[in-house]
Amino acid sequence: MKLYWRPGRISNASLAVLAAIALVFTVLIETNKVVQKQKWYDEKVRAVRLTAGAFEAVKAETLKHRKALDKAADPAESGLIGLALSPITSVVGYIAAKQTSVNPNFAAAIVHMLKRLHLEAGDVVAVGASGSFPGLSIATLAACKALELKCIMISSVAASMYGANDPKMTWLDMEKIAYVGGFIDSRSAAASIGGMDDNGEQLSERGVETIIKNIEKNQVPLIRNTTLKANIDQRVAVYKQAAGDKPIKAYVNVGGNEASVGSHFTKVLFKPGINRELPRKKIRDDGAMTLLMREYDIPSIHLSSVGRIAEYYDLPTAPQRMPKLTEGPLFFNLEYNLPLVSILLVLLVLLSALIIRFDVGNMLAGLSGVRRPPAAGEGDVGEM
Repeated sequence: MKLYWRPGRISNASLAVLAAIALVFTVLIETNKVVQKQKWYDEKVRAVRLTAGAFEAVKAETLKHRKALDKAADPAESGLIGLALSPITSVVGYIAAKQTSVNPNFAAAIVHMLKRLHLEAGDVVAVGASGSFPGLSIATLAACKALELKCIMISSVAASMYGANDPKMTWLDMEKIAYVGGFIDSRSAAASIGGMDDNGEQLSERGVETIIKNIEKNQVPLIRNTTLKANIDQRVAVYKQAAGDKPIKAYVNVGGNEASVGSHFTKVLFKPGINRELPRKKIRDDGAMTLLMREYDIPSIHLSSVGRIAEYYDLPTAPQRMPKLTEGPLFFNLEYNLPLVSILLVLLVLLSALIIRFDVGNMLAGLSGVRRPPAAGEGDVGEM
């Protein structure tokens, strides 16, 4: 019987070979990622295209009332950025937020949020929208159309600075243009004045009259009661009546209308984006959103703090030109090539077994004439 001796440990040369192979495989995996469509890609693309079409239709009508667009306020030339001041301007508005919101790709973000709430075709979505972010309101309606959801929107007409605050082109005017053009499936079920207490308490008499005439012109039922609470209760009643025997599955708030989301103190308690439950902190004053969440245990999508939502979904902030449609992480993502990863993993396991079994590194060193230093326990025995 012959006895073959083998070292009790793997040589450094073998370990170096293994490390080199693992490094090569890692480089191959990292440099061979594949572009994959993101979830709900088709629905996102449809929503974005509907939104972009609506934007173009609104822009064409806006240019009939204005000689030219204000490129300083609206560098992307969307046609949806309003005026600094007007009789129907409710509060201060941040122009960077308005510029960020007039991006059709926001419709894809809204599709993503609606689908994360597990909504299916035919489900009912209640929407409360102020006139402050017409681009987001269009994107919301387009997202609902793309997902075949039943959207019940209640709007308020007053708008913050640079929103839909042009008396000749209010949110209801924009909504009608988008509806007639076939870019959205529904119009507002009702509309209110908006502003303080949802009755335009801070507006001039002229501003309130302008809004009421605009609501009448667009043939939308008016919500106007003596108190904010009565306005909120009527909103909830409209949602229930329009929903019929179907449950409301989600609520979307666009902007900061008091009757929709409550006062500023309540609005800031909600996270931008999806809110599956009410805030833990005490709510000082209710809006339709808080009442519906409390009574029906439904989630909400809070489209406020637009910059934070844009950052989360990797959308540009205040772009100086209209962003390219259907591009970015909402639509595509670089992912690892799983078949390649699997093959290289199997190869690495097999090569590791072979290198360890035969101490390949040491064999290669021997062939090259390099003598391996003795391992521990080999050679002469020293003092005990």
